[in-house]
Amino acid sequence: MKTIWRNTIIAWLAGLTASIIIGLILGHLLGVLLLYVLGSLYWQLYQLYQFHDWLRHSGRAAPPEASGIWGEVFDAVYRLQKKQRKSKRRMRQALTRIESSTTALKEGVIMADNQGNLEWWNNSAAHFFGLQRPTDRGQAITNIVRNPDFFRYFSQKRFGEPLVIKSPAKEGMYLEIQTTLYDKNDHLIFVRDVTRLHLLEQMRKDFVANASHELKTPLTVIKGYLETLEMFKDSLPKSMQKGIVNMSEQSERMEQLIEDLLLLSRLESNDKREENQWHKVCDLVKAIQKTVTPILTDKHTVSLTIPEDARLYGSYKELYSAFSNLIVNAIKYSPDGGEIAIKWESSEFNGVFSVKDSGLGIEPRYIPRLTERFFRVDKGRGSKTGGTGLGLAIVKHVLLHHDAKLQIHSQPGFGSTFSCHFPANRTRNDTIPALPIPTAESSNTSNTLGIEK
Repeated sequence: MKTIWRNTIIAWLAGLTASIIIGLILGHLLGVLLLYVLGSLYWQLYQLYQFHDWLRHSGRAAPPEASGIWGEVFDAVYRLQKKQRKSKRRMRQALTRIESSTTALKEGVIMADNQGNLEWWNNSAAHFFGLQRPTDRGQAITNIVRNPDFFRYFSQKRFGEPLVIKSPAKEGMYLEIQTTLYDKNDHLIFVRDVTRLHLLEQMRKDFVANASHELKTPLTVIKGYLETLEMFKDSLPKSMQKGIVNMSEQSERMEQLIEDLLLLSRLESNDKREENQWHKVCDLVKAIQKTVTPILTDKHTVSLTIPEDARLYGSYKELYSAFSNLIVNAIKYSPDGGEIAIKWESSEFNGVFSVKDSGLGIEPRYIPRLTERFFRVDKGRGSKTGGTGLGLAIVKHVLLHHDAKLQIHSQPGFGSTFSCHFPANRTRNDTIPALPIPTAESSNTSNTLGIEK
């Protein structure tokens, strides 16, 4: 490159020198110099015209012939063009392969901008949602998928957990939707057909509900005979007396298990739900306190910190069941001399019902599984405490019905705190007017168990 510039400058200076000599010989120095400058300018403008014309109409044609610095410019631009064409060809091939592979996926893939407007989708997504090209391109996805649960999920960005809804285009099909944000909060949406899993889950729920209901009749008969035997147990041998006592205790536990299973089935199916109303939190907790008094010992210390004017909007029976499960668990798993603190706190953002115990605590790795059915940290604790292993599962579903979330903070050796976080529109004081009840957004926090709808 330096050689070309040096040769160009030498040639221009040589031409200038020759013009000066010719001008001196002819006696018209300025005229000859002016002609030389005008000629040089014309040559440069002609080369520039050729360059512009080639850029506009060249396509894949080779550049025009030129020497000196202009020849080097033509060749450099031509090399850049070839390199750019090669890069574009590789990118086009890569995009084609990506599009072909996503088109072949059984799962639906949708790309939407940060406002939720549709940009691209594969064939499976079109099948699941009934999308049509190019009509639906640029449309808001919430206008295409007209489902209240999906609208809350998408508008409130509840992307922590997948959402299951009915397909708007295919009767009887259930879809699982999972959304990921990328780039400038654009949306990458994955859709999966979970109809078979949904039907299996429904069959499981129906089986549990039906089996639990059918078990009530024989259990009632067994309990009736045991109660009759208890009337005459004093006349029986001691070995039989002990057996009757054990059978009575286990039948009571079996009855409680069946009741919990039936309650859980009703919560999952949303059947026969009680109408939501405003309830005084202190009255609700005091009613629970009377119920749990028999299992309290003189060595337990229970403290209540609940304002008299605190109100909570929901189903009395469901809230009673959830709060009583948390309080009973705190009593059962707190050692003698343990302290149990029951508290209600409210702010303009939410209301929090919490139960803190001084038990053994729970290791962090077990916390995410605590609301699973029959899950126990210590497999032997169920027989010792008489629990069914369904208490926290019931709490989970009650909170889902009330747009709330459960957070569990625990440390081995320092006890546990179970907190129910209710949205502001479900809580108030007597002096504060009630708010309407839309679904509130919930969020996950580290080292806690968040339950979201």
